[in-house]
Amino acid sequence: MGGQISLESTLGKGSTFRVDLPLPAVDGHVDTTVAEAVASGGPSLRLLLLEDDLTVAAVITGLLEAQGHQIDHVPNGLRALQAMESQNYDAALVDLDLPGVDGFKWARLVRSREQDGEHLPMVAITARSGGDEETRAREAGMDGFLRKPLHGQQLAKALAAAIRPPQLA
Repeated sequence: MGGQISLESTLGKGSTFRVDLPLPAVDGHVDTTVAEAVASGGPSLRLLLLEDDLTVAAVITGLLEAQGHQIDHVPNGLRALQAMESQNYDAALVDLDLPGVDGFKWARLVRSREQDGEHLPMVAITARSGGDEETRAREAGMDGFLRKPLHGQQLAKALAAAIRPPQLA
């Protein structure tokens, strides 16, 4: 990818890994009201992250925490349903390829349980390339869609679009 990885390590203290990637600039306009509130300076969001890969979860969590959000990471759909029983979330980021109940089934299940006036904003995240994943994710009830690898600006933009009140959409 044309990047660079470096390591600094001190015995008994720990290690710091740095990954620098020359990512292309993001095209398109980012909504300056909702996206800025999501990305920085706005209220902290409580987000549910469904991701079975611990490395990917750590990266996404780091990107979102850098924007000031609180993240609850769960590795599968059943744990996510349990988390939702004890915590209200502003949005969920959902990997499509979860063990057991995949992201498509999970989204349908959540949508079937929602009462009138309830709507959990959901953004699908996948490493799948091509195909009809986005269409299927939206049909399952997802409000947004991202492909891995991703960066903070993409997450902020997708969350802003997903949580935008319907009258602003």
